[in-house]
Amino acid sequence: MKIDELPTPALIIDLDAVERNITKMQEFVRSRGCNLRPHAKSHKSPFIARKQLKAGAIGQCCQTLLEAEALMLAGIENVLLTHNLASPGSIDRLLNLRKNGEIMVIIDGPENGEMLAKAARHRGMAADVIVEVDIGINKAGQQPGEPAAKFARWVTQTEGLRLRGIMGYEGHLQISTPSFEERKAKAQVALGGVTRTLSALSGMGIVPEIVTCGGTGTYNITAGYPGITEIQPGSYIYMDRRYGEIAPAGTDFEKAMNVIGTVVSTATPTRAVTDVGWKAVGIEYEGLGFGGMPTPLLPGLKYTPGGDEHGVLTAEDPKYRPSVGDRVRFIPAHCDTTLNLYGTFYGVRGDRVELACPVARR
Repeated sequence: MKIDELPTPALIIDLDAVERNITKMQEFVRSRGCNLRPHAKSHKSPFIARKQLKAGAIGQCCQTLLEAEALMLAGIENVLLTHNLASPGSIDRLLNLRKNGEIMVIIDGPENGEMLAKAARHRGMAADVIVEVDIGINKAGQQPGEPAAKFARWVTQTEGLRLRGIMGYEGHLQISTPSFEERKAKAQVALGGVTRTLSALSGMGIVPEIVTCGGTGTYNITAGYPGITEIQPGSYIYMDRRYGEIAPAGTDFEKAMNVIGTVVSTATPTRAVTDVGWKAVGIEYEGLGFGGMPTPLLPGLKYTPGGDEHGVLTAEDPKYRPSVGDRVRFIPAHCDTTLNLYGTFYGVRGDRVELACPVARR
């Protein structure tokens, strides 16, 4: 099948670009003496995860328990769940996954820590945990240095838990700071929180096996930073319009994701309506001030939402307006949330569709 035969709106992934992105990231991280644990929230696909593992990744990160189940039940055997669990049911599901491989989970306080420990003790096992450290995102996590180290020591003293390491994610810097030098300076301040925590842990005689940080926007700052053993970028696999503005990640990795739409109406000489609306492309960055509209890959056009199933293309000049039935490709502003709108993506090479791949556990 050719791409132009796909029903629209359709999500297409350039497999050649994906494979080059995988190779480039893996080779860079390896050159820094660091491990790579990519974040599956960007691809939600055992198929893509296996490509990353084959290239040398040590495992996968997941942001939801559903993602972790989808990967591990498909044979991915090493997963870090970077989300706190706070109900007996979700903790039981996590511990059940131990039958399928190694799974670790973050914790950041004794409340969810004791819930996890109690369930693990009941099963006669110890849950593998990573202590989350807040290094500037101001969301979850223990404060860096002594507070985080004291909590990690509590983990080592709690039956039913096994401390594997610490995590500090500088997520607030990934897309907010286009300038590399400015982002690097801010990232080094944030990563100083990891350094202080490691120092405090050392004073307690604790040496964590795993120190995990980093994302696509800071991959070349975090990989090789003293004490960090692995990084967990996600968006590098597909990239998007916003990351395209983040130097140098925006040019280091190729944009592998497009949404294809069809023009369904041309009511005026300068306006065309497509079938790419809110349900076909993520636009939430608009509310954060980063610009959330997708970029049409035709000259002279501007996209604005037209509702659930429609998007409006306004032409600078009538000569740029496409006609009814024309196909238009878009680069999404955010690859993660766009992917989450689809049950299937189409893997393509050139103008040919190679496969239709389910998106796992949206």
